[in-house]
Amino acid sequence: MIEITEHRNAKYFNEKIIDCEVKHPEHGWIPFSCNPDDTNSGNNIDISKLYEILKASNPTAYTPPTTEELNEQKAIAIRQERDLLLGRDVDPLVTNPLRWDSLSNEVQNKIKTYRNALLDIPEQTGFPNSVVFPTKDF
Repeated sequence: MIEITEHRNAKYFNEKIIDCEVKHPEHGWIPFSCNPDDTNSGNNIDISKLYEILKASNPTAYTPPTTEELNEQKAIAIRQERDLLLGRDVDPLVTNPLRWDSLSNEVQNKIKTYRNALLDIPEQTGFPNSVVFPTKDF
């Protein structure tokens, strides 16, 4: 069993789990999440003992994210999904002149409309809490 004797930056991740850095005897300082319900850590650390040590060190209290922080996380996730769709459905066509030129004007216009609708997602009323993704119709 590995004994952890040093830790730093302990703070509650939620009401129960404590995030911190521990000084591992082989790997040096590493990030670690200590969950008292974890009975099989897979890393030979006595979780219950470490948890009691961390708890006794007065870790920083858990502060739930603000509405602004939650909205920013949602906005990032939506932009990532949008970027994935652009990269998968649009970019391979519009960045390849041979493929683009082989498409009819009607299909090119559908692709342009779809692309613009994807790019305009952050401008939608209600973004990021209410978003409608365009339908790919080409």
